[in-house]
Amino acid sequence: MKNEKDKRKKIFGWLGAVILLLIIPIKLFRILQIGYIANLIIGIAPSVLGPVGLLFLLLSSNVKYLSQSIFRATVIVLLIALGLEFAQLLPRPGFLQYVHYTFDWLDVISSFLSVVIGFIAANIITRHIR
Repeated sequence: MKNEKDKRKKIFGWLGAVILLLIIPIKLFRILQIGYIANLIIGIAPSVLGPVGLLFLLLSSNVKYLSQSIFRATVIVLLIALGLEFAQLLPRPGFLQYVHYTFDWLDVISSFLSVVIGFIAANIITRHIR
């Protein structure tokens, strides 16, 4: 039982780390103008990769109330992801007013869907390792 739990946490940890690190090259690709569809995919990629990567990292953690309940961790990640998307609508003080943020409903939908897909994947992984 403990070995299976450790194996599951290790898988979630690696998945979370790799997914979050994939955001770096995606951000670099934004510099290149490669076409509308590619720009659209690259534009929403951080909103897709960030929440699901965070979900897997939370599930791999040793925090008891997060790592034991996939649903609880999913709800927390969903609130964080959507909160960050909607925080872009708030007025920014000081020098932050010059930073360009773009609120987009496609990013909100992408964040929501990535968390749902991450929840489904976490349940499949958990069932498969038992």
